[in-house]
Amino acid sequence: MKRDFKAEQEHLSITYKELLVVKEKAEKILEQHHKEGTELMAMMQNGLSRDVSSYSNQLETFSAIEIKNREIDQLNMKHDSWANRLNAVNRLLKEPYFGRIDLEFKNENETGTFYLGVNSFRTLDDEDRVIDWRAPIAELYYNQDLGETSYKIQNDKVPVNLILRRQFSLKEDQLIDYYDTSVIINDELLLQALSSNSSEYMQDITATIQKEQNEIIRDINSRILLVNGIAGSGKTSAVLQRIAYLLYQYRQDLLPDDVVLLAPNPLFMNYISKVLPNLGEKNPTNFTMHQLVNFKLPNNYKLENELAYLESIAKSNVSKQAKILRSEAFFVFLVKKMQDYSFKTTDFKAIKRGKKELFSAKDIAKFYTGIAKTQVASKQIQALAKQMEYELDQRLHKKARTQKMYDKITQMTETEQKKYFGGFIKSDSKSAVAILAYQYLKRIYKKIFRQICCYNWVDIKALFSDFYQEYTGENAILKDELTVDEGVVLVAIWHFFVMSLNKRNVRFVLIDEVQDYSPAQLKLLLELYPRASFTLLGDENQGIFQTYVDFSTVTKIFEQTGNSVTQKNLVTSYRSNGPITALFKQLAENCEAINVVTVQETGGQPQFISAQTTDDYKQKLIAILQQLPKDQSTALITKNVKQAKYLNKKLIKVLKIYSFIKPTAHVPGVGINLLPISIAKGLEFDNVILHDVSAENYHSQHDRKLLYTGISRGMKKVFLLYQGQKSILFA
Repeated sequence: MKRDFKAEQEHLSITYKELLVVKEKAEKILEQHHKEGTELMAMMQNGLSRDVSSYSNQLETFSAIEIKNREIDQLNMKHDSWANRLNAVNRLLKEPYFGRIDLEFKNENETGTFYLGVNSFRTLDDEDRVIDWRAPIAELYYNQDLGETSYKIQNDKVPVNLILRRQFSLKEDQLIDYYDTSVIINDELLLQALSSNSSEYMQDITATIQKEQNEIIRDINSRILLVNGIAGSGKTSAVLQRIAYLLYQYRQDLLPDDVVLLAPNPLFMNYISKVLPNLGEKNPTNFTMHQLVNFKLPNNYKLENELAYLESIAKSNVSKQAKILRSEAFFVFLVKKMQDYSFKTTDFKAIKRGKKELFSAKDIAKFYTGIAKTQVASKQIQALAKQMEYELDQRLHKKARTQKMYDKITQMTETEQKKYFGGFIKSDSKSAVAILAYQYLKRIYKKIFRQICCYNWVDIKALFSDFYQEYTGENAILKDELTVDEGVVLVAIWHFFVMSLNKRNVRFVLIDEVQDYSPAQLKLLLELYPRASFTLLGDENQGIFQTYVDFSTVTKIFEQTGNSVTQKNLVTSYRSNGPITALFKQLAENCEAINVVTVQETGGQPQFISAQTTDDYKQKLIAILQQLPKDQSTALITKNVKQAKYLNKKLIKVLKIYSFIKPTAHVPGVGINLLPISIAKGLEFDNVILHDVSAENYHSQHDRKLLYTGISRGMKKVFLLYQGQKSILFA
């Protein structure tokens, strides 16, 4: 038995009891607050005098209401404080802490022992029992270096001697084991975590954060941070922990809405959705690129659906128009056009009320002639909108004074009078009725004013076509249902030429799979979030889409903002076992340069399985699926959606399969999942079966990236089936 086991169990038992004491106290206080709040609300509704018969009585009434409002505010503050404390305690009751560090403080000749958990915990006597993993002192745990070291509190360096670094395996109030170590990569706790089965949701890695991941998580000095990590190196896990760290570090003035996370697809967003709530933080604003473009486009424009977008960018062929729209050069061209653009009649659309034209395109163009052209395009449009509002308002004033409107108002029923004026007409004088008529018309024309304010009369499709024709000498092809590439350009045109869409409150933007974002998309993100710091995560070997951009281009685009790009590399594979990692490493384009460290060195070899006929292939595939453990997750991964649909028809009557042809649902924690590589990207499974790795199906350099991505989804076992000749990419 380990020397300190009994002492650690006793400490855990004491801490657990203290957690229960705080839990009981918090629940009683919250129950009491609820009771007091209910009584206060009842008193405000029934017990307070509402005498407003005189000025002094009004003051007395308002004063009494204000006092009660303050009492409610104070009660709410106390309630929120104890509710947060209770939530933290409930999280810690599952695992009170995961680590311990013993320090000798060099300047004070004192020693201290600190236990680290997902949240901090203080007893009712105000004694610290657990330190939040994001606290400055906790960095010593993740840096791994025993002996003389230091940590920072704000700008002050605190020199210490790290005497002990201990990891725990706990379940509630039971100590299962502990490990003393200085090198995390060989730790038993990490290996245990990696050997566990995959689940429906990504788990947080708080207890097993590695040194290189910790550097990414806690980097607050880099305005642009680019993380280049091999498959399974924990890029996404690190970025989610980074969000939690930033929300803690800047907790006084940073809200979740001030952080934006861009994810590859909705399925992946569901997969990561529990990490931050499990750490006591709210999820930030999150989008896929498709969702962001759809959100920013005006309501009268229709965008292709998410699956269509993923299918289109996964194909090998790409149109000339798409290449141009994705380019940095065309985006820069739009920026230059914004500086001195003069609008034409064809850039405007008529504003109608029903079938009647209130302002024709020629009318709007005529108003535009009076607008100062020294401003950028969007300022001109905003000035034009104000001019149109003024013109419409003058028309309504004039109309309100007509005999027709006088007759209409004075002949209104009592019901109509109450509806439009809140009471009965008290005077039928011309001037009094004209005022009411104007009030009525403002209400009737409310939608027209909204149209003007929303700039629906600016034809950004016409601007798109003109700019494309000027840039290429060719006509653009625009259908009613827009592609995402077209949507990106239309959003940019709206931003530059109509109304700025930037979100200046956003301070951090984190982009997963950055290699899949076209130069135009990256340029747009920089426009939308001009004050944000960016964290960019990716793996060039997983650039499986047409939109792929290499890291040198990514760096160049972000350096154009005047900020340097800090690059950090993650080359340790945590997800897959050694043989699986070795196989996908061979497929990496720069495999000689990647010094991959494999944590799980042992494990089953990937199995290549050959079939002679289509029926033989089907039988072997079914046999593999049937023999795999039912309590594990298995992914049957195809090259594209078409193949996934084909397999679904073949297997659905034979086996229970979860088909993820649409990237919108949750991946079950166990069972067989059928999905194309484009949707499987970013996920992990205990077992992976790669469909049809024949020479006919996989043969190009692009296919090499597809295989790298598909194989690296597997944690424990990988099967590669083919009929005919095996892909030459495995030679």
